[in-house]
Amino acid sequence: MKESRRRKRQEMRFLQREATWLQKALFALGKADEAHEKLAEGDASDEYALEVGGRSVPVGDIEDGLQDRVKVLLDKVRELRREAR
Repeated sequence: MKESRRRKRQEMRFLQREATWLQKALFALGKADEAHEKLAEGDASDEYALEVGGRSVPVGDIEDGLQDRVKVLLDKVRELRREAR
């Protein structure tokens, strides 16, 4: 019983840490995007993208993926907290 509780608390901490780091990555990507926009000086055709696996991926798509993952992680943390009560 104690081991199970300890394992759930540990899982919650790890999930929360992952979510926190992903949120920090989202913040950093937002700042990088702002800097890119200032450099482009309003050139709307210059979309901010990163090369991933040899193809260009818009940063907005990466941000969407990270936000989705953060939501999943935080939902799981809430679920585990409810179970722990």
